[in-house]
Amino acid sequence: MASLGALLLLLAFVTAAYAVAASVAGARRRNTRLIESGIGAFYTVAALMTVASGVIIYAFVAGDYSIRYVQRYSDSVQPLFYKITSYWGGLDGSVMFWVFLLSLFGSVAVKVNRERHRELIPYVVAVIAAVEMFFLFLMVIHNNPFATYLTESPVDGRGLNPLLQNFYMAIHPPTMYLGFVGLTIPFAFGMAALFTGHLDDSWLRAVRRWTMISWFFLSLGLILGMIWAYEELGWGGYWGWDPVENAGMLPWFTATAFLHSLHVQERRGMLRVWNVSLVIITFLLTIVGTFLTRSGVVQSIHAFGEDPELARYFAAFMISTVVFCFGWVIYRLPMLKARHELDSWVSKEAAFLANNWILLFSALFILFATLFPTITEAINGERLTVGPPFFNRWMVPIGLILLLLTGVGPLLAWRKSTFE
Repeated sequence: MASLGALLLLLAFVTAAYAVAASVAGARRRNTRLIESGIGAFYTVAALMTVASGVIIYAFVAGDYSIRYVQRYSDSVQPLFYKITSYWGGLDGSVMFWVFLLSLFGSVAVKVNRERHRELIPYVVAVIAAVEMFFLFLMVIHNNPFATYLTESPVDGRGLNPLLQNFYMAIHPPTMYLGFVGLTIPFAFGMAALFTGHLDDSWLRAVRRWTMISWFFLSLGLILGMIWAYEELGWGGYWGWDPVENAGMLPWFTATAFLHSLHVQERRGMLRVWNVSLVIITFLLTIVGTFLTRSGVVQSIHAFGEDPELARYFAAFMISTVVFCFGWVIYRLPMLKARHELDSWVSKEAAFLANNWILLFSALFILFATLFPTITEAINGERLTVGPPFFNRWMVPIGLILLLLTGVGPLLAWRKSTFE
């Protein structure tokens, strides 16, 4: 069973690589057969990940303790429900679950938009498949959930952490992952628009629904996580500014900003550079959130433990993504010029812009404050603590300003408002 699972992951990696190569080559050569084969390979990754997920779930239910991941996160007396949810209870399985959801989400997005956005779809497939490749690469060489014990297998497992044997915690990770992986779709369409030069509003219309769905799941995941923390951790509240909690909220801020600013581009032809940059930043923040949770660079009850090698892989992926993506933004700047300028600071578009600035500042501020203890430890060997009082002191006024803009913004007119 372990050999079958490992083989499926390797096949998924090779198939994703083919999907990238065939889609890009087909688009550049205008070769329909290559494009179709790339899309077919993309769907095949979803099928392979579905079967691999079935294999790991069966291993948990059957109690195959020869697989190290199964032995670490389940035992013979664990209820069936928590044996199944143990799939995403640890580092290796959560990465696999991420790829499984991304492959399904991506396949649905490609299927729905295949006819309406023929020029974009090959590059959408290539971008999503490239992201899948990164996570599959991690599993194949570093965090294989099907790795087995080299000597005699234990007769029973260690069992899932009792804190995780909670209904809210069982459904909190899947909802968060749906939000995270769903935000890869707008990123893929934004990059496809940059690659093809089709930078009109059509790509925005393609991603609006996906962004809203992802935003909904991300919001639901944050709420479920708060309820779990209140019941299990005894923080005396629902939000404790825990580093991993913060990491989950970062893309929520920028996704919210994007959902507001796309209206300005559609209505006034403005914020075109801003919008394509926002989808890139939002995707990067989902990777940052995953990095913080799984690398151990922050100390948190939610974190999976320290893994310096994994941290290096994530850092290399994020740096290369920043350079590659914003290099394309700079290259396409002449095509991203706004059709209109801001006519007045007392207008609906100005309110949207202020809203975006505040949301982006909030995300970057929380990210810096979350990483500050790690940064200070790296510089002088001393880890300073940034606790809830610090976050509350700064974020409450920012929240009040956002609340004010929420009330005033809809009352303002496009272009220019008057007091008449």
